Amino acid sequence: MVSRALLLLALSLFSASSFAVPSFCTKEEVTEWSCAAGGKVYSLCASADRSPTTSYMQYRAGKNHKLEFSFPEPLEHPKGHFLLRLAPRGATLSFTNNGYEYLVYEPLAGPTTIDVSKGQTTVASVTCGSATDTLTLTETQNRFKLLGIYE
Repeated sequence: MVSRALLLLALSLFSASSFAVPSFCTKEEVTEWSCAAGGKVYSLCASADRSPTTSYMQYRAGKNHKLEFSFPEPLEHPKGHFLLRLAPRGATLSFTNNGYEYLVYEPLAGPTTIDVSKGQTTVASVTCGSATDTLTLTETQNRFKLLGIYE
């Protein structure tokens, strides 16, 4: 009986750790969303203080624990930078940086994708191998509405 309980505990710990999605967010921040793909990590990090006026949010990307890109720089309130929208069978998070439009599409079922385009041309497309699947949650949408970035 004891060995069966230990086996169940070990399996539950293995399952929880094997499905954890890495993130560039610090311990003091909230990981609003994160994705791993092709050896890279993509994260949307927010301040623990998520008030309508004093909070910040930042998109971060990199690999091998080295940050390669962050937006906006420096840390700023998300209003005017990010926009979350409901989409057929999912949600999208978008932002624009230096003429490039970033679009994270999180479907209700299936892998999350990140598309980067300039004008009408897609310059990069990433399919997440694992993602937090949090953009479609009502809780996330309510927080983003409070911040003024949910449409």
